[in-house]
Amino acid sequence: MDIDAFTDAIASGTVEEIKNTRQNRRTHIQVLREVTAPARFTTDGERGNTMTVRMGRPGEDTVETRAVDLFYRKQPGAERRTAKSLQRDVLGGESEPCKEDRMHPNDMRQNTPESVLFGSAAGNQGVSQRSRVYYNSAYSLRDASVTLQQNTQTAAGDETRQEAAEGQGTWTPDFVRPGTMFPSIVTLDSALPEEVLFVLAVLDRTNHYGAGETRGGNVTNHVLGVYAGHDEGPANLEVARETVAELTGDEFAHASDVVEASTLPLSDVKEAIIGAYDHIIETRGLEFDVVSESEVGEVLTALRDEETLHDVMSDQLDAVEDYVSRAPGGD
Repeated sequence: MDIDAFTDAIASGTVEEIKNTRQNRRTHIQVLREVTAPARFTTDGERGNTMTVRMGRPGEDTVETRAVDLFYRKQPGAERRTAKSLQRDVLGGESEPCKEDRMHPNDMRQNTPESVLFGSAAGNQGVSQRSRVYYNSAYSLRDASVTLQQNTQTAAGDETRQEAAEGQGTWTPDFVRPGTMFPSIVTLDSALPEEVLFVLAVLDRTNHYGAGETRGGNVTNHVLGVYAGHDEGPANLEVARETVAELTGDEFAHASDVVEASTLPLSDVKEAIIGAYDHIIETRGLEFDVVSESEVGEVLTALRDEETLHDVMSDQLDAVEDYVSRAPGGD
Protein backbone atom coordinates (compact mmCIF):
# COMPACT_ATOMS: atom_id res chain seq x y z
CA MET A 1 0.00 0.00 0.00
CA ASP A 2 1.44 3.39 -0.98
CA ILE A 3 0.91 6.71 0.80
CA ASP A 4 -1.98 7.84 -1.41
CA ALA A 5 -3.82 4.55 -1.01
CA PHE A 6 -3.37 4.75 2.75
CA THR A 7 -4.78 8.27 3.00
CA ASP A 8 -7.79 7.13 0.95
CA ALA A 9 -8.27 4.11 3.23
CA ILE A 10 -8.42 6.23 6.41
CA ALA A 11 -10.54 9.04 4.94
CA SER A 12 -13.53 8.18 7.16
CA GLY A 13 -11.45 8.95 10.27
CA THR A 14 -9.56 12.04 9.09
CA VAL A 15 -10.38 15.64 8.12
CA GLU A 16 -9.62 17.88 5.17
CA GLU A 17 -8.61 20.86 7.27
CA ILE A 18 -7.86 21.56 10.92
CA LYS A 19 -10.59 23.43 12.76
CA ASN A 20 -10.81 24.84 16.25
CA THR A 21 -13.56 22.35 17.15
CA ARG A 22 -13.81 18.56 17.15
CA GLN A 23 -15.06 17.09 13.87
CA ASN A 24 -16.11 13.59 15.00
CA ARG A 25 -13.37 11.84 13.04
CA ARG A 26 -11.07 9.38 14.78
CA THR A 27 -8.12 7.26 13.75
CA HIS A 28 -7.02 4.52 16.15
CA ILE A 29 -3.47 3.14 15.79
CA GLN A 30 -3.12 -0.33 17.27
CA VAL A 31 0.31 -0.79 18.86
CA LEU A 32 2.05 -3.62 20.70
CA ARG A 33 4.78 -2.14 22.92
CA GLU A 34 7.46 -4.78 23.57
CA VAL A 35 10.18 -4.19 26.16
CA THR A 36 13.50 -5.11 24.53
CA ALA A 37 15.94 -4.12 27.31
CA PRO A 38 15.45 -3.97 31.10
CA ALA A 39 13.21 -0.98 31.79
CA ARG A 40 12.33 1.02 34.90
CA PHE A 41 8.68 2.02 34.94
CA THR A 42 8.45 3.52 38.43
CA THR A 43 7.26 6.69 40.11
CA ASP A 44 9.43 6.66 43.22
CA GLY A 45 12.53 5.36 41.45
CA GLU A 46 12.38 1.96 43.11
CA ARG A 47 9.07 0.11 42.99
CA GLY A 48 7.62 -0.85 39.65
CA ASN A 49 4.24 0.68 38.85
CA THR A 50 1.60 -2.06 39.01
CA MET A 51 -2.18 -2.30 39.05
CA THR A 52 -4.37 -5.17 40.21
CA VAL A 53 -6.77 -6.01 37.38
CA ARG A 54 -8.75 -8.99 36.12
CA MET A 55 -7.66 -10.54 32.83
CA GLY A 56 -9.69 -12.75 30.50
CA ARG A 57 -13.11 -12.38 28.90
CA PRO A 58 -15.61 -10.97 31.45
CA GLY A 59 -18.18 -13.56 32.44
CA GLU A 60 -15.98 -16.45 31.33
CA ASP A 61 -12.50 -17.64 32.37
CA THR A 62 -10.83 -14.72 34.20
CA VAL A 63 -8.00 -14.32 36.68
CA GLU A 64 -6.92 -11.53 39.01
CA THR A 65 -3.38 -10.37 38.27
CA ARG A 66 -0.95 -7.64 39.27
CA ALA A 67 -0.08 -6.13 35.89
CA VAL A 68 2.75 -3.72 35.22
CA ASP A 69 1.20 -0.32 34.54
CA LEU A 70 2.69 1.76 31.71
CA PHE A 71 1.07 5.00 32.88
CA TYR A 72 -0.58 6.97 30.11
CA ARG A 73 1.30 10.22 30.81
CA LYS A 74 4.63 8.46 30.27
CA GLN A 75 3.89 7.21 26.75
CA PRO A 76 3.57 10.49 24.83
CA GLY A 77 6.59 12.12 26.48
CA ALA A 78 9.10 10.01 24.58
CA GLU A 79 7.10 10.21 21.38
CA ARG A 80 6.82 13.99 21.59
CA ARG A 81 10.58 14.28 21.93
CA THR A 82 11.00 12.16 18.81
CA ALA A 83 8.34 14.23 17.03
CA LYS A 84 9.98 17.56 17.83
CA SER A 85 13.40 16.23 16.85
CA LEU A 86 12.00 14.90 13.58
CA GLN A 87 10.28 18.22 12.97
CA ARG A 88 13.54 20.14 13.49
CA ASP A 89 15.43 17.81 11.16
CA VAL A 90 12.86 17.77 8.37
CA LEU A 91 11.29 21.24 8.54
CA GLY A 92 13.84 23.31 10.44
CA GLY A 93 15.39 24.63 7.26
CA GLU A 94 12.14 26.14 6.02
CA SER A 95 10.34 27.11 9.24
CA GLU A 96 11.90 29.08 12.10
CA PRO A 97 9.26 27.92 14.65
CA CYS A 98 9.97 24.28 13.72
CA LYS A 99 13.69 24.89 14.13
CA GLU A 100 13.26 26.42 17.60
CA ASP A 101 10.51 24.16 18.99
CA ARG A 102 11.54 22.31 22.19
CA MET A 103 9.83 20.26 24.92
CA HIS A 104 10.22 22.81 27.73
CA PRO A 105 6.86 24.60 28.12
CA ASN A 106 8.36 28.05 27.72
CA ASP A 107 10.39 26.91 24.71
CA MET A 108 7.45 25.37 22.85
CA ARG A 109 6.35 27.06 19.66
CA GLN A 110 2.58 26.80 19.58
CA ASN A 111 2.33 27.18 15.81
CA THR A 112 4.34 24.14 14.74
CA PRO A 113 2.83 20.90 13.37
CA GLU A 114 3.89 18.96 16.47
CA SER A 115 2.43 21.44 18.98
CA VAL A 116 -0.80 21.88 17.02
CA LEU A 117 -1.26 18.10 17.05
CA PHE A 118 0.07 17.04 20.47
CA GLY A 119 -0.91 20.25 22.27
CA SER A 120 1.03 22.90 24.17
CA ALA A 121 0.75 25.00 27.31
CA ALA A 122 0.30 28.74 27.15
CA GLY A 123 3.98 29.44 27.86
CA ASN A 124 5.29 32.85 26.85
CA GLN A 125 3.10 33.18 23.79
CA GLY A 126 -0.25 33.47 25.56
CA VAL A 127 -1.85 30.69 23.50
CA SER A 128 -2.56 27.09 24.48
CA GLN A 129 -3.43 24.23 22.18
CA ARG A 130 -5.50 21.16 23.13
CA SER A 131 -3.93 17.83 22.25
CA ARG A 132 -5.60 15.77 19.55
CA VAL A 133 -3.57 12.63 20.31
CA TYR A 134 -5.06 10.47 23.06
CA TYR A 135 -3.39 7.81 25.20
CA ASN A 136 -4.48 5.72 28.17
CA SER A 137 -2.54 3.50 30.55
CA ALA A 138 -1.35 0.20 29.10
CA TYR A 139 -1.12 -3.03 31.10
CA SER A 140 1.22 -5.98 30.78
CA LEU A 141 -0.41 -9.23 29.70
CA ARG A 142 1.56 -11.19 32.30
CA ASP A 143 1.73 -10.83 36.07
CA ALA A 144 4.36 -8.70 37.80
CA SER A 145 5.74 -11.84 39.47
CA VAL A 146 7.10 -12.95 36.07
CA THR A 147 7.72 -9.54 34.45
CA LEU A 148 9.55 -7.67 37.23
CA GLN A 149 12.96 -8.35 38.71
CA GLN A 150 15.08 -6.47 41.23
CA ASN A 151 18.63 -5.51 40.31
CA THR A 152 21.04 -4.04 42.84
CA GLN A 153 22.29 -0.60 41.81
CA THR A 154 25.01 1.66 43.16
CA ALA A 155 25.48 5.44 43.37
CA ALA A 156 21.84 6.25 43.89
CA GLY A 157 20.51 9.68 43.02
CA ASP A 158 20.31 12.08 40.12
CA GLU A 159 23.65 13.80 40.60
CA THR A 160 26.63 12.60 38.59
CA ARG A 161 28.93 12.95 41.61
CA GLN A 162 27.93 13.30 45.26
CA GLU A 163 29.18 12.73 48.78
CA ALA A 164 28.44 9.33 50.25
CA ALA A 165 25.83 8.98 52.97
CA GLU A 166 24.89 6.04 55.17
CA GLY A 167 22.54 3.68 53.36
CA GLN A 168 23.06 5.45 50.07
CA GLY A 169 25.55 3.09 48.47
CA THR A 170 23.10 0.61 46.93
CA TRP A 171 19.42 0.21 46.19
CA THR A 172 17.34 -2.41 44.41
CA PRO A 173 14.81 -0.93 41.97
CA ASP A 174 12.33 -3.02 40.02
CA PHE A 175 13.15 -3.58 36.36
CA VAL A 176 10.65 -4.74 33.74
CA ARG A 177 12.06 -7.79 32.01
CA PRO A 178 12.61 -7.91 28.24
CA GLY A 179 9.74 -9.61 26.47
CA THR A 180 7.07 -7.89 28.54
CA MET A 181 4.30 -6.71 26.20
CA PHE A 182 1.67 -3.98 26.46
CA PRO A 183 -1.28 -3.66 24.04
CA SER A 184 -1.72 0.08 23.46
CA ILE A 185 -4.04 2.20 21.33
CA VAL A 186 -3.04 5.69 20.15
CA THR A 187 -6.04 7.73 18.98
CA LEU A 188 -5.97 10.83 16.79
CA ASP A 189 -8.99 13.11 17.01
CA SER A 190 -9.98 15.23 13.98
CA ALA A 191 -6.56 14.79 12.39
CA LEU A 192 -5.31 15.33 8.87
CA PRO A 193 -4.10 12.26 6.96
CA GLU A 194 -0.62 13.83 7.07
CA GLU A 195 -0.85 14.03 10.86
CA VAL A 196 -1.66 10.32 11.04
CA LEU A 197 1.36 9.61 8.84
CA PHE A 198 3.50 11.84 11.07
CA VAL A 199 2.47 9.90 14.20
CA LEU A 200 3.18 6.59 12.44
CA ALA A 201 6.67 7.84 11.56
CA VAL A 202 7.18 8.92 15.17
CA LEU A 203 6.05 5.56 16.59
CA ASP A 204 8.39 3.81 14.18
CA ARG A 205 11.36 5.90 15.35
CA THR A 206 10.74 5.96 19.12
CA ASN A 207 12.41 3.16 21.04
CA HIS A 208 13.28 4.60 24.45
CA TYR A 209 10.65 5.42 27.03
CA GLY A 210 11.39 7.19 30.27
CA ALA A 211 11.56 10.46 32.16
CA GLY A 212 14.60 11.48 34.16
CA GLU A 213 16.07 8.85 36.42
CA THR A 214 12.95 6.89 37.35
CA ARG A 215 11.62 5.62 34.02
CA GLY A 216 13.34 4.29 30.98
CA GLY A 217 14.00 1.32 28.82
CA ASN A 218 14.12 0.21 25.24
CA VAL A 219 10.70 -0.53 23.77
CA THR A 220 9.86 -1.65 20.24
CA ASN A 221 6.56 -0.40 18.86
CA HIS A 222 4.87 -2.96 16.61
CA VAL A 223 2.06 -1.26 14.67
CA LEU A 224 -0.62 -3.90 14.13
CA GLY A 225 -3.26 -1.91 12.29
CA VAL A 226 -5.07 1.38 11.82
CA TYR A 227 -8.82 1.77 12.39
CA ALA A 228 -10.57 4.86 10.99
CA GLY A 229 -14.13 6.09 11.52
CA HIS A 230 -16.45 8.09 13.77
CA ASP A 231 -16.57 5.77 16.80
CA GLU A 232 -14.59 5.69 20.01
CA GLY A 233 -12.58 2.49 20.31
CA PRO A 234 -11.98 0.16 23.27
CA ALA A 235 -9.56 1.09 26.04
CA ASN A 236 -6.21 -0.61 26.52
CA LEU A 237 -7.38 -2.66 29.52
CA GLU A 238 -10.30 -4.04 27.53
CA VAL A 239 -7.93 -5.06 24.73
CA ALA A 240 -5.50 -6.64 27.22
CA ARG A 241 -8.29 -8.65 28.87
CA GLU A 242 -9.58 -9.93 25.57
CA THR A 243 -6.02 -10.66 24.34
CA VAL A 244 -5.52 -13.00 27.31
CA ALA A 245 -8.81 -14.68 26.36
CA GLU A 246 -7.63 -15.06 22.76
CA LEU A 247 -4.37 -16.66 23.96
CA THR A 248 -6.25 -19.16 26.11
CA GLY A 249 -6.57 -22.41 24.19
CA ASP A 250 -4.20 -25.13 23.10
CA GLU A 251 -0.93 -24.04 24.77
CA PHE A 252 -2.54 -22.24 27.71
CA ALA A 253 -5.57 -24.04 29.11
CA HIS A 254 -6.68 -21.19 31.35
CA ALA A 255 -6.29 -17.42 31.63
CA SER A 256 -4.11 -18.00 34.69
CA ASP A 257 -1.67 -19.99 32.53
CA VAL A 258 -1.28 -16.98 30.22
CA VAL A 259 -0.61 -14.37 32.91
CA GLU A 260 1.83 -16.67 34.74
CA ALA A 261 3.75 -17.81 31.64
CA SER A 262 7.50 -17.23 31.69
CA THR A 263 7.33 -15.98 28.08
CA LEU A 264 4.77 -15.42 25.34
CA PRO A 265 5.49 -15.86 21.60
CA LEU A 266 5.50 -12.47 19.87
CA SER A 267 3.68 -13.70 16.77
CA ASP A 268 0.93 -15.30 18.86
CA VAL A 269 0.47 -12.12 20.90
CA LYS A 270 0.23 -9.98 17.75
CA GLU A 271 -2.45 -12.25 16.32
CA ALA A 272 -4.28 -12.32 19.64
CA ILE A 273 -4.34 -8.50 19.97
CA ILE A 274 -5.74 -8.10 16.47
CA GLY A 275 -8.33 -10.78 17.18
CA ALA A 276 -9.19 -9.18 20.54
CA TYR A 277 -9.74 -5.74 19.02
CA ASP A 278 -11.83 -7.14 16.20
CA HIS A 279 -13.92 -9.18 18.66
CA ILE A 280 -14.65 -6.10 20.79
CA ILE A 281 -15.63 -3.84 17.91
CA GLU A 282 -17.82 -6.55 16.38
CA THR A 283 -19.53 -7.21 19.70
CA ARG A 284 -20.23 -3.51 20.17
CA GLY A 285 -21.29 -2.92 16.60
CA LEU A 286 -18.57 -0.35 15.95
CA GLU A 287 -17.75 0.49 12.36
CA PHE A 288 -14.21 1.18 11.15
CA ASP A 289 -12.28 1.13 7.91
CA VAL A 290 -9.25 -1.04 8.65
CA VAL A 291 -5.68 -0.97 7.36
CA SER A 292 -3.95 -4.27 8.13
CA GLU A 293 -0.58 -4.85 9.77
CA SER A 294 1.09 -5.77 6.47
CA GLU A 295 -0.35 -2.70 4.73
CA VAL A 296 0.78 -0.42 7.55
CA GLY A 297 4.20 -2.02 7.30
CA GLU A 298 4.42 -0.91 3.67
CA VAL A 299 3.46 2.63 4.68
CA LEU A 300 6.12 2.69 7.41
CA THR A 301 8.71 1.53 4.91
CA ALA A 302 7.74 4.39 2.60
CA LEU A 303 7.98 6.91 5.47
CA ARG A 304 11.58 5.87 6.15
CA ASP A 305 12.50 7.53 2.85
CA GLU A 306 13.61 11.11 3.61
CA GLU A 307 12.04 12.62 0.51
CA THR A 308 8.69 10.94 1.11
CA LEU A 309 8.63 12.02 4.74
CA HIS A 310 9.57 15.58 3.77
CA ASP A 311 6.69 15.76 1.29
CA VAL A 312 4.22 14.54 3.94
CA MET A 313 5.45 16.92 6.61
CA SER A 314 5.60 19.89 4.23
CA ASP A 315 1.92 19.36 3.40
CA GLN A 316 1.24 19.08 7.12
CA LEU A 317 3.08 22.38 7.75
CA ASP A 318 1.04 24.16 5.06
CA ALA A 319 -2.20 22.96 6.64
CA VAL A 320 -1.05 23.99 10.11
CA GLU A 321 -0.07 27.48 8.93
CA ASP A 322 -3.51 27.84 7.34
CA TYR A 323 -5.17 26.75 10.59
CA VAL A 324 -3.06 29.12 12.71
CA SER A 325 -4.03 32.04 10.46
CA ARG A 326 -7.69 31.31 11.25
CA ALA A 327 -7.42 30.28 14.91
CA PRO A 328 -7.50 32.47 18.03
CA GLY A 329 -4.11 34.12 18.64
CA GLY A 330 -3.01 33.46 15.09
CA ASP A 331 -2.33 37.04 14.14
